[in-house]
Amino acid sequence: MSEPVSLKYRAFISYSHADTDWAKWLHRGIETFHIDKDLAGRETATGVIPPTLRPIFRDRDDFTAGHTLTEQTLAALDASAALIVICSSSSAKSLYVNEEIRSFKLRHPDRSVIPLIVADKPGDSELECFAPALKFKVDAKGRITKKRVEVLAADARDEGDGKDLAQAKIIAGLLGLSSDEVFRRAERERRTALRRKRRVQALFGVLALAILAGAVGWMNQAYLQERWRWFSTIRPYMLSEFRPHVLTAQAERALKPKDAFRECAKDCPEMVVVPAGKFVMGSPPGQGRDNERPQHEVTFAKSFAVSKFEVTFDDWDACVAYGDCPHASDSGWGHGQRPVINVAWDDAQRYVAWLSKMAGKTYRLLSEGEWEYAARASTQTAYSWGNEIGKRNANCNNCGSKWDYRQTAPVGSFAANAFGLYDMHGNVGEWVEDCVSSDYNGAPADGSAWTVGANCNGRIYRDGSWNLAPNLLRSAIRAGGSPAEYRNIDLGFRVVRTLTQ
Repeated sequence: MSEPVSLKYRAFISYSHADTDWAKWLHRGIETFHIDKDLAGRETATGVIPPTLRPIFRDRDDFTAGHTLTEQTLAALDASAALIVICSSSSAKSLYVNEEIRSFKLRHPDRSVIPLIVADKPGDSELECFAPALKFKVDAKGRITKKRVEVLAADARDEGDGKDLAQAKIIAGLLGLSSDEVFRRAERERRTALRRKRRVQALFGVLALAILAGAVGWMNQAYLQERWRWFSTIRPYMLSEFRPHVLTAQAERALKPKDAFRECAKDCPEMVVVPAGKFVMGSPPGQGRDNERPQHEVTFAKSFAVSKFEVTFDDWDACVAYGDCPHASDSGWGHGQRPVINVAWDDAQRYVAWLSKMAGKTYRLLSEGEWEYAARASTQTAYSWGNEIGKRNANCNNCGSKWDYRQTAPVGSFAANAFGLYDMHGNVGEWVEDCVSSDYNGAPADGSAWTVGANCNGRIYRDGSWNLAPNLLRSAIRAGGSPAEYRNIDLGFRVVRTLTQ
């Protein structure tokens, strides 16, 4: 049940001085938390929900070994409905924090003690984050026993709940609500506040642009139009369609090979995680072309994400509408989920720059090494499914599909390879990052793009396409390369996302 309403503080925050910044963050977050009107007055396990969680007591006194808590501190503990403990190895060693917990448990055994882990971890011999009075029961005489208690803590570390959810759990404990309900309401309030902020920023942006337009006149019309489009069109699109869907650091670290993700609401590439590993790149003597030799081992120390499909017209047209990508002709075959064509290497660079800006993450073209590693998918055969082209495995000239030598096929019309990637053979050629080179002598062994010591007047594309023969769809096939401004009806691209690990 609830404590008497005469209690002065909603909670007392106990912490070591090494964790002062965390205590300030939590103090500010709780005291400024907005409690919805429909919640205030509701009866919960902790009592009636108040209209506000202010005030929260944050102690600032020092503790000297051999001294007891000050009368002021004890009075604040007695006047607090709950005790929040900032947990780290520093606080676990703090006599002051331990004494606050012990005294609070002794004097008020019916009140809540709510731990928050900010560093280190429980149960670690060197980095224990729970003080003894938190881990063990306190008897009626105030002695810390050897009887362990289960400690259910919120965890603000990135590998735990993260700061937002951890704060929601603390607030939920104070209100007697589920953390999910508090978190959802806090997110709704945050989005509402963000919308208000955007409207104010947009208004000031309009006023600023109007003043600037009057000051500089017609000489800066192009710049003003660009700024206006950013504030009125592109930025709102980024904030609504991309940023809410971007992977958190915790979610990114949890990715496993073949996991798929998309960092927008729609109309951007779906990405698939390709595992770290190594492979033999190129063709052996007597096979393939001269520029596919010498064979060499390439090692990828970290996993990376590759677009599941070739970039589609739907993906591209979003950049046309909300970025600076040029219109691309579909040659009369339709847009939608067909791979974008008639785009130059320079155009593809504009797309990945826009995509990176929208998501706040690094998107780019694949290197040759990444492309062949992804295409082979742990095989060394001519194609990812074997040494023969077979029937209806791809779209090319004489591949046995209904699109053969006629037009592009919608992406995903054929089976994926072992990495979960589609159309790595045929459909359209795919621009990669590398400059043109006559062979693999001196090629990078780490899978990075070869842009030093090569001919950067031209760029490489890989894959083969709907209008080429099957032998030009091999995993090892290398086109001779073309100028960066070259466009054609059989040439598109796919993208890679660098992962933080």
